[in-house]
Amino acid sequence: MESHDIKTNLTIGKNIFENIPVDIQPGWSGLVLSRFDHHVNSVPSSIKALHQIIDNQTRWKEAHAQFNRIRKFNLANPNYVSNCYLRLAEQVAKVTYNASGDPAPFDMDSGWYIPSIALKLAAGFEDDVLEEEVKSTVLIFNRNKKMRKYPGSAKDFLLYKKIDDILWFDWDPLGINGFAPRDEYQSYVPQILRLKIADAPLQQIADLLFKLEKDVISMGKGSVHCYQVAEKIKNIT
Repeated sequence: MESHDIKTNLTIGKNIFENIPVDIQPGWSGLVLSRFDHHVNSVPSSIKALHQIIDNQTRWKEAHAQFNRIRKFNLANPNYVSNCYLRLAEQVAKVTYNASGDPAPFDMDSGWYIPSIALKLAAGFEDDVLEEEVKSTVLIFNRNKKMRKYPGSAKDFLLYKKIDDILWFDWDPLGINGFAPRDEYQSYVPQILRLKIADAPLQQIADLLFKLEKDVISMGKGSVHCYQVAEKIKNIT
């Protein structure tokens, strides 16, 4: 499936979105939005708060009010560096509220626009790695169709992606996340994921990260930093 087709054909966006289980749609859309968090300067507090809402299913109903906050910021800041980023966040908020099952949902086609907006936004950064990462995230469930039948597997896959992000952006013992291949630390994700799923103690996750730094990578930022990264992993929901 070509990026150009996804950008221009709403039917493709509809098929992509409707292939995702409803209770996974907020996590998927939030993951798409998060692809840009390290590329957009000064992420608005309203979008940071939206990520927190997405990560807690009991709070999804709050996404309606959060949409209004994002829309208000959008209207008040016509010269914001990326209006397309704000539009994407608005659609993500709508999808999240709709998944809550509360009354007065937003238009049910809100999620159809996410693939198109996300890929158009990625193209504007002129970053081939970002474009490929966004496309890969958009198509997660099209490329892994069996996960639609097994929501537990879908949730674990989203968890895998979140841990991968933390290892790349926050742990990064080699200090290479600005220029090296994006998959540098992916071989370590399954070990961390197993601990996360097993609800392992925070210190056990920190110890594993530090052990990888010392015994495998031979570089790193120390045990205190590993503990801080482990806290982020432990707090993923």
